[in-house]
Amino acid sequence: MEGKDRLMYIYGVNPVIEAFRFKEALQELYIAKNRLPKLKELIKLAEKHSVSVKVVDEDFINKRVEGNHQGVMAKIKQKKTITVYDAIRISEERKEPAFFLILDLIEDPQNFGAILRVADAAGVHAVIYQERRSAGIVPSVWKSSAGAVWHVNLVEINNIKYAIKELKNVGISVYALEASGERILWECNFIQPLAFVVGSEGKGIRQTVLSICDEVVKIPMKGMLNSLNVSVAAGVLAFEVLKQRHNCV
Repeated sequence: MEGKDRLMYIYGVNPVIEAFRFKEALQELYIAKNRLPKLKELIKLAEKHSVSVKVVDEDFINKRVEGNHQGVMAKIKQKKTITVYDAIRISEERKEPAFFLILDLIEDPQNFGAILRVADAAGVHAVIYQERRSAGIVPSVWKSSAGAVWHVNLVEINNIKYAIKELKNVGISVYALEASGERILWECNFIQPLAFVVGSEGKGIRQTVLSICDEVVKIPMKGMLNSLNVSVAAGVLAFEVLKQRHNCV
């Protein structure tokens, strides 16, 4: 992040390509000179959209971002988040039953980004996460989401328990996904407006959060391990919701 203008660097070919869909956000493109032959198409895209391109030493990029940047970095305006009430209005305007994902303290940027890819693919109306003790929308999340950050509505909030209570106040059922759940995921009716809470793979969902959810459900396991990576679990539940809603159309 840079100063008051809320500028940040993103990196990697796919996130940067997606940035061209949001021209007002893209400020400047940096290309490592030793990667120029492989990135000619990206440069042409920048020229087409009148985005400034700077050819730099790879060390210039290395000092500003961590991870596999593939020789490309862009300076962008940070994506704006929305409120819980804005998120509720999205489903109402689309005339669709609400579908939200609530992330309980997911600190791994790879998991956070992968969940955003799931949310985009499954048509989730918004992803809600806590400002503190969460990965948040950092450069490595942009990279791991392959640019899905651009397309997902994000609600950053001080306390997800407040968001859960507000969703329940407007008739949205809130489920928690945990191995301790009594019912199996596909035994439930997900046609109704709902939100799903998922937690970190190591600690799971906090007890104080579980206690205010309407129901705890689980994915059945037949192997020796009793859990899935949280982004995989989010994918399973998201497409179970999508399948049920598709079948009822």
